[in-house]
Amino acid sequence: AFGVTKNTSLDNEVYLEVPNSHSAIFCQAYKFPAPMSDRESIMNIVWKRLSEKSMIVVFHNLTTHPKVEIKDGDSVIRCFAQFVYHLTQLDDGTVEVKSGTHINFGGNLPTAIVNGVIIPNLDRVASHLQAYFVNSILEVKNADGKLLGELLVNQIKTARKRGGWKKHSDLGKVGVDEFLYCSVAMRELLPQHPWLRALLHEISLNQVKVAPTVTTSLSDMKDQDAINLAKGLSTIILSNTEASAAVDHWIAQNAALEEFEKDHEWMRSFFVEIAQYNLNTSNLGLRLRVFGGALLSTVDLVTDVYMTVQFFNTPGEEGYGKTNAVLIGLTLFIQLIVAYSQNSTSKHFFQDAFFILTGFKPALDAYRVGSGAEQEDHQTFAPLMEMTLCKAIETVFEAVPSSAVQIYALLSAKEKSIDALISIFVSAATIAFTSSMITYDWDTSPSNRTSTPLYYGFVPDKALPRALCFLSMMSLSFAHVLLLTLACALLALTNPNWLLLFLGVDMGIFCLYKIIRGDFFYFVNLDGLLRLIFAILERYQIKILVNFTMLMQLRHPNEVGGLPFLVSVLTSVAGSFFSVHVYSNYYNEDEGVKLDGKTLQTALGSLTAIWFVSAVTFASVIKREYLHTFYDMDTASTYNLKKFKILKEDEDDKKKVVLTLHPDVYKAWGDELIKPWTFKNWN
Repeated sequence: AFGVTKNTSLDNEVYLEVPNSHSAIFCQAYKFPAPMSDRESIMNIVWKRLSEKSMIVVFHNLTTHPKVEIKDGDSVIRCFAQFVYHLTQLDDGTVEVKSGTHINFGGNLPTAIVNGVIIPNLDRVASHLQAYFVNSILEVKNADGKLLGELLVNQIKTARKRGGWKKHSDLGKVGVDEFLYCSVAMRELLPQHPWLRALLHEISLNQVKVAPTVTTSLSDMKDQDAINLAKGLSTIILSNTEASAAVDHWIAQNAALEEFEKDHEWMRSFFVEIAQYNLNTSNLGLRLRVFGGALLSTVDLVTDVYMTVQFFNTPGEEGYGKTNAVLIGLTLFIQLIVAYSQNSTSKHFFQDAFFILTGFKPALDAYRVGSGAEQEDHQTFAPLMEMTLCKAIETVFEAVPSSAVQIYALLSAKEKSIDALISIFVSAATIAFTSSMITYDWDTSPSNRTSTPLYYGFVPDKALPRALCFLSMMSLSFAHVLLLTLACALLALTNPNWLLLFLGVDMGIFCLYKIIRGDFFYFVNLDGLLRLIFAILERYQIKILVNFTMLMQLRHPNEVGGLPFLVSVLTSVAGSFFSVHVYSNYYNEDEGVKLDGKTLQTALGSLTAIWFVSAVTFASVIKREYLHTFYDMDTASTYNLKKFKILKEDEDDKKKVVLTLHPDVYKAWGDELIKPWTFKNWN
């Protein structure tokens, strides 16, 4: 009855007898804080199906059993209660629940006990009944899949409360079995796909293991195939911040799952709920993402602070220390401004401020995104956007300029410090990881891939190509950062005017291209002087980000654009060769120690080789249909026109978002495209 047998213990319930599949007798204990006495009751739960679409469940007291001692020597008061639930399935697929309750706890109880304990317990009974009365498998829709996933997760949690951590795995499987028994839909599905039980058992373990490739078709699926599929999901969760992205990846690389989804549309939302639970409770997944990225950022900050102190303690290098200190302080200050803008309450602002000032804000951001946290009422933007902003600020105002300062100091010093070299490499690795993770998270986001398939989706679906894509993207960015920061340091050492000329010409060509294409002003809906100021600041910021980090997310036509992105990247690499030529021929040795030409050529050759191999690997593993996004000439206007045209008739909300951009984006599209839609949706 309800998935229980005699002596089964669920939370504060112990089942004493199970006469048949329609009834069960259990003792329910209520522990109250002193000086109140504890309560207990003996209940008989009986259910009966009244018709094909209705059933009734009754809880009534029994007086035939002796009182149960909850605490030795303490008095126990027997309480009395009656509950009646009448459930009816309506024609629209929803379930109507009518309930009646009478309860007597044998005395007066504080309001806090009633509201905090008793009422939630009554609600829990209804949720248990709902787990039984889910629709037939033939009627389960997408929204029901989410409900089924929640029910499975709750059943696993409940089962695991019955024992310690040593029984964690076995009790998780018990929870799966109880779910499969309690749900009508699952009881119908299991005979058709018996391997589903083995799949859910293995997923409940949430253990990262080697996952063999599964090529078996759905009709030939066996338990071992299902176990291998489950191992694959646990491994994929490690590389994703969103459960939905992990499930998308998992389904895309397994033909059997794609076939299963065609027959059962609810399957994706069902597994998303389970994946989210595993992501939150994984020993490695979320923690690896949180502490991996946060560790790099924190180590980068620590090494920068260390080098700043070293500069202050070294005669003649105090200026480098002051510059680094200003960069660190500026970064923290801007992040505090973002935190203030993000949080409408002082409590949440000071909470974020604490993590910012202690250097652990990257860990907090990664945890929020990885745990599936949604935008709350007090927040201005979503967690993923907040994490992206904070990482971009850290990169632009601290990591990149600090690396350039430290390379400049290292090249001009008579004695080369290994500490400085380590700090430079850590900063470059942090920039590369941050840049790659931002691009990866945005591209693999299911919502982005669904709403903007023209741009998002270049990251492969298969596990190995996806891993190669991320690693090649990170090594490409790593080499790119070091090449350009080395170029800037060499030009600044030779003559600062060379550096200004190099950066000025590059920025000038970019802005001229944007102006000629009518794409200089940003796509946000601003006007007048404010629009001009915003455009200048934004174009400068994104160009610096592309130059010094190779942040591929910014190749979007609303930002830099495909062709300008490619030209900027190639110009930056060419600039490293130009800087070596200028340094070798024009550096005045009287001003300091000139670096040996052979050493420079070796460093330049090594970094260029890493850059080239990474670029070739990256281009070979991404999806071919997205290669054009790295070199096409779309502007914000032409891109959003394509986006508007491919939207379907019933996607008016998405079309509305496009038309809330600045009119310059769509004023050249023509009235024949915009007018009909505008008149249709005027109200």
